[in-house]
Amino acid sequence: MSAKDNKRDLFVDAVKGIGIISIVIGHASWDIPFGGHVIHAGPFVYLYHLAVFAFCTGYLFKPDIPDIWSYIGKKAKGLYRPFLLYSLLYLLTRNLFIKIGIIAGTMSTPGDMLVSFSNTLTFNSPGELLGALWFVPMLFFASILYAAIWKVTERISGKGVRETVKVLCYMAFGVAGVYAMKHSMGLLCNLQVAYLFIPVIAAGHYFRRLSGKRILNPVGLILSFGILVYVVYSDLGIIELSRYMIINEWLFYPVTFVGIYFCLSLAKLLCRISVLERFLALAGQYSFAIMSLHLLGFKIVDYIVCRISGQMDMLNAYPRSFDSIWPVYYLVGVGFPMMIQYMINTMKNTKCNKQKLINKN
Repeated sequence: MSAKDNKRDLFVDAVKGIGIISIVIGHASWDIPFGGHVIHAGPFVYLYHLAVFAFCTGYLFKPDIPDIWSYIGKKAKGLYRPFLLYSLLYLLTRNLFIKIGIIAGTMSTPGDMLVSFSNTLTFNSPGELLGALWFVPMLFFASILYAAIWKVTERISGKGVRETVKVLCYMAFGVAGVYAMKHSMGLLCNLQVAYLFIPVIAAGHYFRRLSGKRILNPVGLILSFGILVYVVYSDLGIIELSRYMIINEWLFYPVTFVGIYFCLSLAKLLCRISVLERFLALAGQYSFAIMSLHLLGFKIVDYIVCRISGQMDMLNAYPRSFDSIWPVYYLVGVGFPMMIQYMINTMKNTKCNKQKLINKN
């Protein structure tokens, strides 16, 4: 591990790792039959899996930004650039995937590709195998709005007044988000979700400032898990932000923060085992790759299974073709993107080291 890697906060990387693995679980298995019962795996992880990334964004937020434009540039490098890269690669290979049969649809003409590419420039996901990237523009704009609130309110004199105004701003955006979700208002770039998650980003920042790790413990882990299970099995509703489902306007934030607490406590517990800490942290560091490639991993599994079983008519089912092989989807959905990202990083490091050697000579 390089000196640069040592500067990373492995705890927050592990939390992000739990978040991205939860996304894979939600897409790979909704309901799992077990011993005459049904485990609602999908509804469970949907209670928190996206909110965790907003919380981690706040946790990692550094207030000493020189100006809002430099912050936008930083976020564009971390979110917009890989979004554009994966979208372009997908647009170039989409016709191949249709020809193979792993996705349904009509072949893209040059005109269709031009329209799709233009849409990705404005942060619109191309969908299908990159459908999970719908969340990225929301996180991008939520991060910028949070930073803008922080930067503007820093001009207010008096710490108490300044913090009060900040909290009121966060709450105002949260209320606007809840209102928009309740009335199914689809704003540009999913801003309704961005508004909804600004208080969550703020919570992540305050959690770090106040050394919130102290409140994480096994008892809290068990209690938060129990509350989430109760929500899932009591038919109160589910959280599915892409479909404007937030349980209701009163329970969204309480349930969301319970889910985040569950992830934080679970990460703290699992990070006591060095092997698990390294794995979860690596998954967190590679979370964008996993977000982008796990559905392709599912369809690779489907292609192999359909070829072996002769059920090619099931190949283009979305997001996966079979319910019974969810453990395989878990393994490939996480492992395949991590392997690809590791190979890319290795090639980059090799090229960088060669260049340094040339410059040195």
